Amino acid sequence: MLKKISRIILLAGAGFLAWSFGYPAALKYFFRVSGTVNISEPLRASLPGPNSMLFLVALNEGGVPVAVKKVINPVFPLRFEMTPSSLIMPDLLTRKLFLSALVNTHGQLNSPRKGDLKGEVRALVGFRTKGITFTLDTVVK
Repeated sequence: MLKKISRIILLAGAGFLAWSFGYPAALKYFFRVSGTVNISEPLRASLPGPNSMLFLVALNEGGVPVAVKKVINPVFPLRFEMTPSSLIMPDLLTRKLFLSALVNTHGQLNSPRKGDLKGEVRALVGFRTKGITFTLDTVVK
């Protein structure tokens, strides 16, 4: 009887360790978010010229950026794919993510300036989601 209880405790402990270490690794390995970014028709004239950059950012449920994809001289509609190589904070990756996009010519992601274009997905998306569509629909003032 004692031997059986010891085995159950050992298996439970092994299962917990596998989940604790395997779950974050699986999230990182299987991370893949793809879709299309559009620009609203009224903002097409506001689109920056040559050397503009589109930053696609995935934020975890706490609002911390975990992945970034940069596209130089984007042409809209733009198909994108974020993979494990896009991760900048892989240990903070969660199952659900917020997505946002910013277009500018100054190359700084953390400080939007007047005239930059931005957009976001208004709902949480899974860490393994295809076919996301969102629109750049706001001009920073």
